[in-house]
Formats: sequence, structure tokens, C-alpha cells
Amino acid sequence: MFEIKDDFLAAGQLLETALSAVPGIRHVKALDDLAEIDKTNHTPSLFYLYYGEQLAETAHAGANTQLKQTWLVILAERKASKAAGKNIAATIRAIAGKMTGDAGPWQRVNTPIKPRYTSGHAFYPLAFTCQMRMRGNR
Repeated sequence: MFEIKDDFLAAGQLLETALSAVPGIRHVKALDDLAEIDKTNHTPSLFYLYYGEQLAETAHAGANTQLKQTWLVILAERKASKAAGKNIAATIRAIAGKMTGDAGPWQRVNTPIKPRYTSGHAFYPLAFTCQMRMRGNR
């Protein structure tokens, strides 16, 4: 199980490494705000961002916390692209059930947002969780 040490968002870098290996993707980038996705120039692109966590019921007296972090991965494609379905499938295959470094296995979960379409682009969201542990001060 992945242990969070100094960086609560460390799993993001491991996720980026896995996303960078998806065939045919031109650009992979972390997002701090979903509004940034509209500024994409290179497609197909994968964007990822931290979406939150779910704490386990047991807290081990506060010394150890088990949690699941949820990360969104968004595929940006030109609206006219015929490869969107193939790129979605390749992205799922690259992440779902896989270990990325010490993190994982990543599980695909229901996506909390719907696809979005602009005049020139389509944005397809996917969501993945990863179980982790964080030790408190003793």
C-alpha cells in the first residue's frame, strides 16, 4: 500500500508517468483548476487533477489513517476526432488495475462529472482511486 510521507499529492506524479505511456497522446499535464483545460492546444491530451479522498471507518486511534484518493483524468480531443473511443480505452487500460511505482492498484470508479463539448473540443472524464496510508505524529 502506498504510504504518504511528505507530499499528500505524491500519487499524482506516479499517475502522470503512467499516463505518459498511453500511445498516441501528445501531451500530459496536471491541472489545478478545470477551467485551465479550455486552453489546450495539443490534442489528444490527458489532464489529471486531485479530486478528493475518502477516509476508512477505522482510524487506529489517529496514528494511522487509511484513505482512498480520487484522481480525475480528462482526455481532450478535437471534436472531429475519430480516435476518441480508442484513446479512452487505451487510457483505461494504462491505469485500471495497475501499480504505478508504489501506488496502486488504481481502480476505475464512477466519474463525478459528465463529458463536456465546446465548439472545437470534446473532454472525456475518467476517475480512478488509489488506496493509501498516512501515519500521524506519535
